[in-house]
Amino acid sequence: MLAPDTHLTMTSDDLRAARVLTLAVKFFGTTRPLPSSSIRADLYPDLDGDSFNRQYLRDRELLATLGIMVCEAGASGTDTLWEVDESSSYVTGEGLGAADARMLYVLCHDLIYDQAFPYRDELRMALAKISRVYRGTTVAHHDAMSAGEHRLLRALVSCMSARHAAAVTYVDAQGGTSARTMAILGSFGMRGRTYFVASRVERDGTLVPDSVRTYRLDRFQKVRELRHVRYQIPLDFSVSDYERLPFQMGDACDTARLFVGGGAGRDVARAMATHGTIAHVGTEAVWEVAYSDVRSVAAWAVGSGICPLGPPEVVEAWKEVLSRTVDASLLDRTLPSGGGRLTPASARGKAGRTGSTLVARQLIALASSLTQEGEVITAHEIAQTLGVEHDQARHLIALVSLGSGESMDYLPLVLGDRDEEVSLMEGAMMSARRVRLTRSETIALSAALGELGIDGDDPLAATLSAAYGSPGFSARDVMRSLASPSSPSDGEALKLCSRAISNGDALRFVYHPVTGDAASSRSVIPHLVRRGDDSWYLEGFDVMRGAERVFRIDRMSEITRTRADDAPMPAAPREPERLVGARFSDPRYLDLFHWDGLQTLSSDDSGVTARLPLYGGPWLARHLAACAGTVRVDDADVARQAWQYAHDLLEQADGGGRRRLE
Repeated sequence: MLAPDTHLTMTSDDLRAARVLTLAVKFFGTTRPLPSSSIRADLYPDLDGDSFNRQYLRDRELLATLGIMVCEAGASGTDTLWEVDESSSYVTGEGLGAADARMLYVLCHDLIYDQAFPYRDELRMALAKISRVYRGTTVAHHDAMSAGEHRLLRALVSCMSARHAAAVTYVDAQGGTSARTMAILGSFGMRGRTYFVASRVERDGTLVPDSVRTYRLDRFQKVRELRHVRYQIPLDFSVSDYERLPFQMGDACDTARLFVGGGAGRDVARAMATHGTIAHVGTEAVWEVAYSDVRSVAAWAVGSGICPLGPPEVVEAWKEVLSRTVDASLLDRTLPSGGGRLTPASARGKAGRTGSTLVARQLIALASSLTQEGEVITAHEIAQTLGVEHDQARHLIALVSLGSGESMDYLPLVLGDRDEEVSLMEGAMMSARRVRLTRSETIALSAALGELGIDGDDPLAATLSAAYGSPGFSARDVMRSLASPSSPSDGEALKLCSRAISNGDALRFVYHPVTGDAASSRSVIPHLVRRGDDSWYLEGFDVMRGAERVFRIDRMSEITRTRADDAPMPAAPREPERLVGARFSDPRYLDLFHWDGLQTLSSDDSGVTARLPLYGGPWLARHLAACAGTVRVDDADVARQAWQYAHDLLEQADGGGRRRLE
């Protein structure tokens, strides 16, 4: 074995995480209880009796947060015996097969990076435990959150999962900073952001009456878990009661009456199903819904393809949005749009090292994935799977080697040059066990399956719950804290597409275009499934058209998997994905809508420069028209579509078409 790279600095958190890993694997490798004297001699040789008892207790508590329950098993003379509660700690039965595990990883992968999915970090760890997938199945994707945001998110989800109060520092919409003690009751996502619903809480865990509010993740500055303050979620609480539409962020000031025609998108249909009331004028639908900001509801109506009927200030604001777009010059060919396939990237970096608990979780997930002698796992694959920087992945490899014990008797490992890879020694017997999911990881997986349209009766969900779920966990316990799926989906179609991606297969299906054109047969090499614009999509290479294409999964039928080498040859050379450069001088419109696939290139006091993939359909032109002339794009066709859309709506309103419905 090569020694760990000496240039890597080991912090006290790192050394504790390595020791806890060694403790876990020491228990993994035995079928008999371990005496305190043996544990102390091997792992705590420099501590006196009292110091050992305190440190060993803290390490057992850390193991418990990781899902490994170490408990007393009697005594041998003056020695206390210890063992792992196997039924509560280890995966039971066969679990998922390799093919199903790969499929699950692909199926859930997009949610790991979805800024509107609150449980993304916990889901990542759950998938790492379940699938043990490192080689050849990761989908190219880059994080858009900073390390600080990840730390805050993990702390808030931990508080919510354990029902522990949180001491936070929060910045409100007006810029005021305050310290608060809150009970996190639930969470939901909207327009690419994560929101938490919380109540103020007393020291005895009593919720303060009439104090439930909605808080935005990126406005938290500090979060500290108060383990001594526990609370219960009221039986009549439902997080769906606190979900807000983009124009409802604040106290309601009036009710808008909106005419909803046949061209409105799915996001409008979902909003109508959960907010306001629906009336009718003749055969036409009129949606009545509360709003907090007149400019926001007017712009949202433009971007969603609907027309306001009242009150007058909303109608005038809607006309003003359209007029400003019609009067503006939307084209700027100097904007950087780039070329080729869009790969979202973050200027702020991925989550880094954040304490012994997270590092220990990562180490146990990594160690339990080493199941076959000679199988090599590289730092690059670890970075992709665990969501860390490459240097941190190398750091984890070094820490795993420290956790193997001085004589390599716990984890018989081989490290590559400069900790770039790790594998089991030839002929080694691996003693690491597969650890069940923690409560927070189980909640994350339950929420993910819900987003994917896979209910608890599905065989995949049943296997995951029985074999991997936290003991005693019931989805009913947390359903009030989970938002309803933001993107209705066909779970079976998603699974079929994901299995094709994980197996390297092609797909054949009949596609029914959003535009209403005739259905056509497609043969596609699939790349990924993703959520966006209130729908689930399949991205892949259309072999008959010789180009990358995006398909809405709910418009695919008669889906079958075929061997990739059986797919017909392309009829034309492969086309690059079309990208649109954009400059937003008023960034509030970036919050008003979900800009699917947007990548921020730069941001300063004068605005935000970004680029977007042109997936087709009217959504981009509508959103751009709703920006009231405050956006410029580098694509003449897109600029013309946005201008024409605004012009036609304004002309229709001035020509009396709208007044017919009043």
